[in-house]
This record gives sequence, structure tokens and C-alpha cells, in this order.
Amino acid sequence: MTRGPALAAALVCAAACHSDAAPVAPPKGPTVNQADVSNVHARLRLTKRGIGVPEQQDELEIWIKGTRFRIRDAHGRGVADLTADLDEPRGLGAPARTMEEMMDRQSMADRRAGASPTPSEMYGDRATDAGRAYPAHGAPRAIAARRLAPLVDQIFAGDRASGLTRTGEVTRLGRAAIEYRDTVPVVADGQPAANVVVRVIAPPFLLLDAAHDATVPAMSYVREIVALDEGTVSDADVTPP
Repeated sequence: MTRGPALAAALVCAAACHSDAAPVAPPKGPTVNQADVSNVHARLRLTKRGIGVPEQQDELEIWIKGTRFRIRDAHGRGVADLTADLDEPRGLGAPARTMEEMMDRQSMADRRAGASPTPSEMYGDRATDAGRAYPAHGAPRAIAARRLAPLVDQIFAGDRASGLTRTGEVTRLGRAAIEYRDTVPVVADGQPAANVVVRVIAPPFLLLDAAHDATVPAMSYVREIVALDEGTVSDADVTPP
């Protein structure tokens, strides 16, 4: 009998059990490369909560066919409002920082509680960088497709598992997925802070991206795919009117 495997096992055990040994880090999530998704229809629910403002829940619908795409915001938000939530470095959506912004949030909530809103729509083609925005109120206008592309790409995982701890396998929307969790350092208005992050990935899709402030859980932002179909998008779905 050779002593090699037994000796190696003993050394590993001794190192792991020694009181001075460094703790073994849990496995971290890999980078998920976006597959060649050429035809998909997704519906997103976006929920933002903050201190002193009403909860804001939005619904975003996305169609992709080849290089062309279409985005519809059910509550009629424009490009600037949609990208503001994505661009906020804190990762909790664009906050209401001033009294005026807090009042605007309240007014928005009141309007949403009333009549059915008019949706806004955006179309783009990555191949030509041509795009078109159809606001809920106002005239249509041209817009570069690259400005709209991040709104589409938020349904994809990309490298969003990187640096997070894999916590288990789950099933979501009928798809086998992996859940990742961790507390992530961030910067809020120039000051260090931390978010508790939960992400569920069924490559190449980011099915759930939930984050809340580590010390004030009431401050949170959740992006969740609630419907996802592949192979159902027609040319008419991504062709501007």
C-alpha cells in the first residue's frame, strides 16, 4: 500500500484543523458569459424603496430579435429616468435626495393610483446604432441605440456573480438557477457603505437582483424577471410604428 494519498489527507486535515490556520474562503461565483441570445421576450418588475418616500414599483418589458430590440415602460417613464436607476453607483436605484424630489415621488405615486398610465416605448438596432423613443407624452425622437442598450442588457448576468458567494441551486421560472449572496462594499454620496445582495442566475439570464442597505434594510432595490420566453419574438415586435 502506498502512503502518498493517506499522508496527503493527513496533512490537509492538520492544516484545516490547526487553530492558527487561515479560514478557507467559500467558493465565489464565476463570470457568466452572455450567450448568443437572438430571440427573447422578458418582463421585469422593478421595486424601489427608500426612507420617507412611497414604494415605487415599475414594469419594464423587453423584446430582442437579432440586433434589434424594443423596450416598453408601463408607467411611461422616459429614457433619463430609466437609466438613472441603472447608473446610480450605490446600486439601490436613483434616490430622492432633496425635499423637492421626495415631493415628486409622492406626486408620482398619487398619479399612478389614479388613471391608467400611458406607456413609453423605445426601439433600437445595435447593428446600425439607430434608435427611436416614443415618450408617453410628447413627440417621438431619434436616439442612439447604444444609449438604450444598457436597459436591455440588465436581464443578462454578465459578470454579476463575480465576487459573490454561491449559496445553492434553485428553480425559478421553471429554470435551473444558482443563487449567490454576499455583503458588498459600496460608496454612498462619497461615504463608505455596504449592500446585502442576492442574485439568482440561470445563464445567461439574471433572474433576480435584490439589494438593500446593510444597516437600513428599508432602503432597497429589486430587479426581478417575472416572465421569460425565448423564440416568440416576431419582426413586428421590434419594428417601430
